[in-house]
Amino acid sequence: MGNIVRNATFLLALSVAASSGFRCQIELKPFIYPSLYNQDSKTVYTVGRLIKIHSADNCDLNTTDIINDYNFPNESMTVGFFVFICDEYITISFSQLENATIISNLISYVQLDKCSFDIEGIDPFFVITNTRVFTILTANFTSFQAIDNRSSCHGSKNIQALGLNCIHNDIMSFIQYMFNCNNETSNVKEILVSQCIGAINQQMLRKIFPDLQTLEVDNCDLKGKVEFPWSINDAFLTDNLSRSEYLQNHLIKSFHLNIPYNMFRRQISLINNGLTTRSSIQLSRRLHFFRISKNNISFFDEDIFKNVEGLQVVILTELGLREIRGLTFSGLTELLHLDLSKNELGDLPSGVFDQLSSLTFLSLANNSLTVLPKQVFFHLNKLISLDLGYNKILTVGQEILPVNSVALNSVILKNNPLRDFPVTLLYIRGLKTIDVRFTNINFQNMTALLEQVDPTSLIRSVESSSSSIDSDYLQTTTTWRKIDLSHSNVTGFFIKTNANAHAKRMLLIILKHFKFVFLAQSFKCYSDILPFNKLMLNLTESGYWTGEEYFYTEWTCKLPFEFKGRAVLRLKAEETYSVVNITDCPPLCECYIREMFNVTIVNCRDKELNTLPENMPSGMLDIWLENNNISKLTVRKYLGNIRQLLISNNNLGEIEPDALKKMINIKRLTLDNNLLMHIPENIKDLDIDAISLQNNPFACDCNSLWFKKWLTVNIDLIENIHDITCHSENKAQPIVLLQDNKFLCHDRNLHQSYVIPVVVGILLTFIALFLGFYFRVEIKVLIYVTFELHPFDLRKCDKREIIDLTIIHAKDSSEFVEEKLVFPLKQMQFVVFSVANDFVAGYSLQENVSSAVLQSKHVLLILSDDMLANTILMDYTWAECQNKIKVSRANFLLVTSVTENNVVTALNKDVQKYIKLHKHLKYSDALFLSKIKYTLRSYSKNNLGASQDNLVVKMNTSIVFPFERELKIKKGHEYDLFFCYSCDERDYCQNNLIPRLERESYRICTPDSHFHPGACILTNIGLAVESSSHTIFVTSSMETLDDLQLFAFQRAIEKTRLSKYNHLIVIFLQDKTSKIDDRDIKDYLNSYVYLDVTDRNFMAKLKSALMPQIKVKLSDTYIIIRNGVT
Repeated sequence: MGNIVRNATFLLALSVAASSGFRCQIELKPFIYPSLYNQDSKTVYTVGRLIKIHSADNCDLNTTDIINDYNFPNESMTVGFFVFICDEYITISFSQLENATIISNLISYVQLDKCSFDIEGIDPFFVITNTRVFTILTANFTSFQAIDNRSSCHGSKNIQALGLNCIHNDIMSFIQYMFNCNNETSNVKEILVSQCIGAINQQMLRKIFPDLQTLEVDNCDLKGKVEFPWSINDAFLTDNLSRSEYLQNHLIKSFHLNIPYNMFRRQISLINNGLTTRSSIQLSRRLHFFRISKNNISFFDEDIFKNVEGLQVVILTELGLREIRGLTFSGLTELLHLDLSKNELGDLPSGVFDQLSSLTFLSLANNSLTVLPKQVFFHLNKLISLDLGYNKILTVGQEILPVNSVALNSVILKNNPLRDFPVTLLYIRGLKTIDVRFTNINFQNMTALLEQVDPTSLIRSVESSSSSIDSDYLQTTTTWRKIDLSHSNVTGFFIKTNANAHAKRMLLIILKHFKFVFLAQSFKCYSDILPFNKLMLNLTESGYWTGEEYFYTEWTCKLPFEFKGRAVLRLKAEETYSVVNITDCPPLCECYIREMFNVTIVNCRDKELNTLPENMPSGMLDIWLENNNISKLTVRKYLGNIRQLLISNNNLGEIEPDALKKMINIKRLTLDNNLLMHIPENIKDLDIDAISLQNNPFACDCNSLWFKKWLTVNIDLIENIHDITCHSENKAQPIVLLQDNKFLCHDRNLHQSYVIPVVVGILLTFIALFLGFYFRVEIKVLIYVTFELHPFDLRKCDKREIIDLTIIHAKDSSEFVEEKLVFPLKQMQFVVFSVANDFVAGYSLQENVSSAVLQSKHVLLILSDDMLANTILMDYTWAECQNKIKVSRANFLLVTSVTENNVVTALNKDVQKYIKLHKHLKYSDALFLSKIKYTLRSYSKNNLGASQDNLVVKMNTSIVFPFERELKIKKGHEYDLFFCYSCDERDYCQNNLIPRLERESYRICTPDSHFHPGACILTNIGLAVESSSHTIFVTSSMETLDDLQLFAFQRAIEKTRLSKYNHLIVIFLQDKTSKIDDRDIKDYLNSYVYLDVTDRNFMAKLKSALMPQIKVKLSDTYIIIRNGVT
């Protein structure tokens, strides 16, 4: 220890000369981190500080003050986290250490982000803080040279774990610079190197770090043969330290490793290193963990693991593996975790896993497996989890799974085209979760499945180990085994009426122990569900069920509509019916059979029928005619067969008496919500059980007194009797409560014969004058349409108003706008600008609206459900139209509604007032288009635009945004377009969109072709964004963006806002999702215009949004240097 202190004092004396002279502006923020280590079975506590450095230039740290801020205890071992975060890429000096002393009971983690340093300056800090772990998240060293015979190496030699991520310099040069200590070897046991510039030289690493136990290389090229590990000996934590339970779970147990708490992992992990099938990989000696991912390897030699001892984890993912050879895993008896997911495996050799006697986790997800060999997993009796999801497996036959295993608790088969539920899964004793989501499984023939179940195997799997074979397997479990069938094709449990006792008993046992999970409202509750319901009812009456089990409450109906949300097992037999194909079923209608009563149901709801269908199927009928336009109940041949007639919510104003006379079998009649003023008196002759009559405009005259008395006598069969009203004394009153003397018919006298016509004549005169004023617009339009005369409302427009009409609408009204407005108006030679066709992608909604309003003669606002649900676009439009409404023309803004909802109450008060003063257009009006045409033809011939001499102005970006966008773009842009996409969109971009744009001579930068190998990905993205006129961000879902995509998006939107043009253009391959947490993305989707490839005008919109190709001299462009720095 004395030598260390003396050496530290010598080093401190040297470090004083490295000062820059400027004090760093710092901010210290304490943070809490779980305990990472134990010492002598006692917890070693962690103390952490975020040390934020806000200086813009190189500066000096007062390191002593920082250390003192921690107030480390002297009596116990402590772990200190020193996390330095620089706002800018600067060099910091670790100065003012003259009075610092080595803290004997401290081991430290030091992390730097965007902060570079001088190695001789930081080494004393390593000594004083006893740094064991050193990490650089990102840094840019302006210059460095390896120093021969460096005197200050004591701090570096204490480091046991090293992390180098995204260093903007040659990685091997930096490692040499940092660890050049008189050719002395380092004590580093773990290295993580990520996003390198330059390739990793393994021989040089081996020379510097001969005792290395863990090597992780991520996104860095590797030179030469891969050979690891280098050291024969295991390595252990010093100072009698061991990992805490938290750290052990994080580093070791999460991958199912089983190594002592004080031992370093012997591990090699290679990710995205440019390795191929021909690359030489030599593994030998003891190795715990081997991972290779995101390389291009179609198969491995069978002897790759031949010379390895103690291998516990093998991860071979995203390699393009097409073949696993039979002896590849032979001899790996200690292997615990095997991950072969995300490859291209189509089959597996027999016995490939037979020697993996200790295996607990196996994943073959995301491959192309179709058929599983017999007994392929049969001998894996210690397996805990098996993942076969996202394959092409059709069946899982007998003798595939380890049915005798008591360890296996999870089997994943989701996203496979499985048709039949694998019965074998029910026999595995320890199984807790069966994931068969997104499969083709259905239980249409549940009886056949149950008959296949072996009772001995099933009972053995569910029986408690401490009980006898007959004691408790019929007891309802308290720990359900989960069978997840969400998003499968299961729509119910369909049991045959004649199912045998074996099938019924197996179903009982299964439901006693397994919980079937479906999406809410998944069942089709037609008559074919009745045998299952009847069986469950019998079991409940026999005491096997209480009626409170999950399937009584959680299983609910999806279809038919009237049962939606109803509990499946609460349905009554008389309520249900079946879908059938009946030749006499009326057109547009669906027909069902209610077997319980042998009744045919004819469902003609919501079919826009104007009359009763002419023909119906034979036999007893239930006819559903709600929500149509039927105005008269007329005589039909089939009326005598009707048991139920539901004709609510029509325009029914008349019922023929003979129609009621023929309804000799009617039991239920609903006539509510119609236009009936009188009911034929022979309704009294019907032998009916229920009738609904409310919400009709019944008359309170002398001809209706019998109706009141009939209602009063039959109060038990009439629904909502107090809602059946008539108008008396100018208000609606319940008929049954109205006094008899109020039902009056008034006779006409001689005086009334003269007075009434005179009064009526005067009223008609006033009405005609009022209507002439009220419909003045319609009258002028009719004059224009009929005689092509336009003597009224002529006006002049601003010469900038080259657009005749801008149509502001939401997505749900796009089809209406295109068919009813844009197409016919363009045929009339008007210049029409619409949101769907002409908004420029990449610009904000406000920018698009503002520019369009400025250049338009009129704006038409389409109110729809989507527009009212999200009023941002409407609010922008109203705000931008204010100046023209108040200054130049009051009717500048036209408004129409295409929704059935009450739009006025959903609008703000100013818009409500405007609509009241200026009648909004009715799209259903016969003169709707003519009114718009009349308004647009109100300008004299000196106007610009299409109305002058049939001049057609072609819409493009330069017209909508007349300012010169090229002035917003640096002359030195090297590329026109930078494409950002994930692996899900790569195929579409590379094989479809990019080739089409390249044929248009666009200069395109892509991550696959233009990013520098080994360079920091974040740096590459930043440089690509800055050197491109546009960033094209292609995605299928904004919910699943990774960190790199999110970084690219944020850099591009930042440039869009600063440069004030549409630099970022977002393209969706499918509909955008709604659950988005990132604020920048949410704000962009709500405020900016983006593109959808499903749009038929997608390509035209994209090209109109892009900058015209600019010819740039090579001398004017910025050149990206090989190390990634411009």
